[in-house]
Amino acid sequence: MINFENRLKSLKDRRQGSRERSLLENNLSIYDSRDLRTKERYEELAESAPIKYAIGAMAAVDRRSTQISIEEGERVASTLISMLSTVGINTEMEIQGSVALDIHIEGHSDVDMLILKSDIVLVQTPKVDGSGCAASDTRPMEAIIRELRQQSELKLTSRYYQAEVNCSGNKSIAISGGSLKRKVDIVPACWFHSHDYQRSGLKHHKGVDVYHKGEHKLIRNQPFLHMKRVNDKDLVYSGNLKKVVRLMKNLIADMPDYKKRIAKKLSSYDITAIGYDMNDQLTCPSYFSLGLVEKLRAHLTILVDVPALRNAMEVPDGSRKVFDTEEKIEALKILHSEVTDLAVSIYKSLNPYSLDTYKSNSLLQKQVFL
Repeated sequence: MINFENRLKSLKDRRQGSRERSLLENNLSIYDSRDLRTKERYEELAESAPIKYAIGAMAAVDRRSTQISIEEGERVASTLISMLSTVGINTEMEIQGSVALDIHIEGHSDVDMLILKSDIVLVQTPKVDGSGCAASDTRPMEAIIRELRQQSELKLTSRYYQAEVNCSGNKSIAISGGSLKRKVDIVPACWFHSHDYQRSGLKHHKGVDVYHKGEHKLIRNQPFLHMKRVNDKDLVYSGNLKKVVRLMKNLIADMPDYKKRIAKKLSSYDITAIGYDMNDQLTCPSYFSLGLVEKLRAHLTILVDVPALRNAMEVPDGSRKVFDTEEKIEALKILHSEVTDLAVSIYKSLNPYSLDTYKSNSLLQKQVFL
């Protein structure tokens, strides 16, 4: 069985940084016996370690830590936009990813910043209004965004010379260290105005084409539709969608390496899709949050056992199937096993003398007040 005392330590370190890091940030010796980190509400619960872990793993990271991640991303992106303008490249920024959705699980999370050409877009034709479209720059968009990528690498490397600027990624430039409080991923891209966007003018219908450096091609995404659909469903279910997504992410983060290597074949989009697909199973009052562990376990069981349902599942923006490789199915099985172990551990902590291996009602009926 899983040692949830150890898992609680890992969860604490991930959410707030290690005790040693906290001491160094406060200019104290790492040999100091104190722990200056804030006690979170889940830590104060008079409950077993598995229950504390489940509640803590579902909770959002501290708002101030999240805001620092956003501010650092915007600061780097703003600096890059200003530098690019000096060579005649006009751009704008947007935040995307787990931090933007508040489903990240680390206090010192990386932040994804899109850097988009602001003066030229791709348009789905024929245009809805029947008009023509032309651009002053007649190069293929791949060439235009390659230039944006190349100039971004040059500008960031020269500006952040004390930091590590990793330009090897196909879709993003990763910047960390130096004066940065967070790792920032810069993602060069362009807008795509689909027919849906041309009709509605709504931001969530705007597409984004990200440049893939290694293959010199553009890859279409719909990050704002993804975020809107996740936020809308999370609101309907009182925050429970994001709770189960964080729970799955934390469980994967805390797996032994031999399991984690397989489980990480499920991307953040995939994990979010699994939670998104739970629909009415997400109905649960906040004081019955442990019921979400059981409901997630039951949902994963169905996905493992019923290929037709699993194969039909799509990511929230509808752009692709979730389980599009055999590796992801193996990852699903490991995640299912891990959630099952958590549910069983919670059951045993609530019913230490029971002869039953597991009964779901114990989790569904257990109240926990924060």
